[in-house]
Amino acid sequence: MLSFLGGSERRASAGEPRAEYGAALGWLLVLTLGVGWCQGEGLRSPTVGAQGLGTSGGRMVFIDDASAVAHNPANLADLESWTASFEPTLAYHSVSYRSPAGARAETVDPWKFLPHIFAAGPVGSGAVAAGLGVTAPYGLSVVWDADLTDPFRYTAPYHNELETINVNPTLAFKLHPKVRLGVGLDILWSELTLKQYYPWSVVLATPGLPDGRIVARGDGVGWGANLGLSWDIAERHRVALGFRSPVDVDYEGDLKVSNAVVVPGGRIHTDLKSRIEFPTTLSAGYGVRVSDRVRLEANVEWLEFSRFEELNLEVPAALPGLTTRIREDWDDTFTVGVGGSWEFADGWTLRISYQYFESPVPEQTYSPSIPDANQHAVTVGLRWQTGRHRFEAAYGRVFYEDRTIDSNQNAAYLGRYETEVHLVSLAYGFSF
Repeated sequence: MLSFLGGSERRASAGEPRAEYGAALGWLLVLTLGVGWCQGEGLRSPTVGAQGLGTSGGRMVFIDDASAVAHNPANLADLESWTASFEPTLAYHSVSYRSPAGARAETVDPWKFLPHIFAAGPVGSGAVAAGLGVTAPYGLSVVWDADLTDPFRYTAPYHNELETINVNPTLAFKLHPKVRLGVGLDILWSELTLKQYYPWSVVLATPGLPDGRIVARGDGVGWGANLGLSWDIAERHRVALGFRSPVDVDYEGDLKVSNAVVVPGGRIHTDLKSRIEFPTTLSAGYGVRVSDRVRLEANVEWLEFSRFEELNLEVPAALPGLTTRIREDWDDTFTVGVGGSWEFADGWTLRISYQYFESPVPEQTYSPSIPDANQHAVTVGLRWQTGRHRFEAAYGRVFYEDRTIDSNQNAAYLGRYETEVHLVSLAYGFSF
């Protein structure tokens, strides 16, 4: 795939470093930055918090600890005392690829660490509650084995990483004995990092030149809002509604290319700007208290991933061919699930759930940087409450449907992708 942007497709001579500089970076942007960043449910990280993972398919209606900040802030109004918790998630994510011709590639560094912190409690008379969550709602990284990426060595980054930290201050109100409302602010910091090989010997038509290495990195902050509603519609029955607004993050950083024999010093270094438009999320849940010890609920979510229509990449306009738009055309998508909890002994609670995730990534714009597919998640959790202390652990096995790409805007991405994911969340909480 030789696609020079805004300039000639001929090979520049050694006496034309400026033209080659622009052409090389133009190709770099297409091959490196035009393919996306991370793996998850589209761009989302796994379910936040130990209770959230243990009842992943039903985590809105009866979420009853400080992690409600992330799932349904309305339920903070039911807290009787201040609580704080640290709830990290360990995610194992591995992908293998086989091309139609039999070439193979595999990812490395499969373990990811996602920290989450929550604090919440009543304010004043108890009709109002406040909360704060610090979470990683989007991200995960995909790192292909640099020695085994021949199928797409020059057409996709071998290192793709999207990191986010969301600071979510929240207030919850008891509007009525049966109605609670929660509102919050999302302050989302994000950083993206990409690393890619670049074939100088092909670009300059000079066999034997060492490959360059592209490193692109940028960060930015976006703002959004969220709200949740819980309504006891009848004795033992409750419905919940949730909304998270879209968040746009404008990234600023730099882009470097090594072994650049066409410029003094051997390195290209330029500014980089881009944007990610994170989705709107609408959610709803229905739950029933079967008994004082057993609760069941079902949830559904809709995510507006169609906002991610293209990836717009910008570098200084003074350099030719350095602005481009890459087609993504993601689809709106949904999740649906069921979950339940059983307090089988004093202080001990067992959780279990099933959740289905529909992938937003269409076949035509699929890439090894976001090897996404429809998913089926089965999770289980165990909670022990003793005095002021809460200990909780949850495990999730995510079954990705194998995905075979037969048609794509980049022929190098055709082939079969198989993904394996395991999730472990731990939590320690303390009530003041």
